[in-house]
Amino acid sequence: MARRNHAAMAQHSRRTFIQGSALSLALATPAASALAAVVKPKGFRLGVNLAGAEFAMIGGRWNWPSLDNLNYYLAKGFNVFRVPFKWNRLQTQIMAPLDATALAGLDQIVATATAAGAVVLLDAHDYGRRDKQIIADTDSPVTAAMFADFWGRMAARYRANPLVWYNLMNEPHDQSAQANIAAQNAACAAIRAAGARSKVLFSGTAWTGAHSWMTTANATATLQMVDPLDNFAFDAHQYLDRGYGGGTLNAIPGVGAHILQAITDWGRANRRQVFIGEFASGPTPPSLSELNDLLHFMVSNKDVFIGATYFAGGGTWGNNMGSADPVGGVDKPQTLLLQRYLKY
Repeated sequence: MARRNHAAMAQHSRRTFIQGSALSLALATPAASALAAVVKPKGFRLGVNLAGAEFAMIGGRWNWPSLDNLNYYLAKGFNVFRVPFKWNRLQTQIMAPLDATALAGLDQIVATATAAGAVVLLDAHDYGRRDKQIIADTDSPVTAAMFADFWGRMAARYRANPLVWYNLMNEPHDQSAQANIAAQNAACAAIRAAGARSKVLFSGTAWTGAHSWMTTANATATLQMVDPLDNFAFDAHQYLDRGYGGGTLNAIPGVGAHILQAITDWGRANRRQVFIGEFASGPTPPSLSELNDLLHFMVSNKDVFIGATYFAGGGTWGNNMGSADPVGGVDKPQTLLLQRYLKY
């Protein structure tokens, strides 16, 4: 989730989101059939994060999202799914083969979603770290080459599928811009060396917040990120509550219509494109109004914004006030609003 520029707020925001209580739902209708439809994306891809596998070992309470949950969104026409995971869950030993058992669930998600024409965005949900060590930082035991090895192996596994995209790192923070650049440039080069040609998403530091893009190193440092195939965009996150952390999901009045303006101007001036990998709102009418304005802004600026994934689906926390998952067969108002923008 996007946050203010310090870890305490970040962790509080994440936990608040996961553990939030359910609210009564407005604008609800019966949930769609679980049978997946073949989606027909236009210029702007819209979907959800299929969250769940990024919090603990694969298995137990946290697991890969179920295919039933994925099919719910496919049946509604959503056409991109960001799938978070931990690097050390899929490659338990650095510079070693991937864990085929852990990857089995991801393989099923990829096969189901892409068969329907949807993109699967593979998301290393590690905040610029492995086992609390900053990747590629000075004197860090985790090097850029190690990170590149992981992504090279992932690309070798999925390179034949052009609908698999690569989101190199979720929300790097409290680290140097140069470490972030070194890690992600090495990863992108390894993906291309493995033969994958589909979209790569680079992330900025400072939680890759869209709202702070121009007031952090991201405005200049991310211009040093390089894709040998020139098929890339930037992953930026944007919540609408005070602090932009996603903790309360009560949107700031007027925020939706303007919060992305600065990064839009930056993207247009530098010929860069942006994917909003995380965004959300609560279910109250004022918050939904701001969510609507945010969506309208993105689709009105498709030369910069190539798509977005709401946080979150996945089937684990349907009762949470910000989740897009249905509860008891009843659609969330946020999901119904998102559906209106699938025509773009």
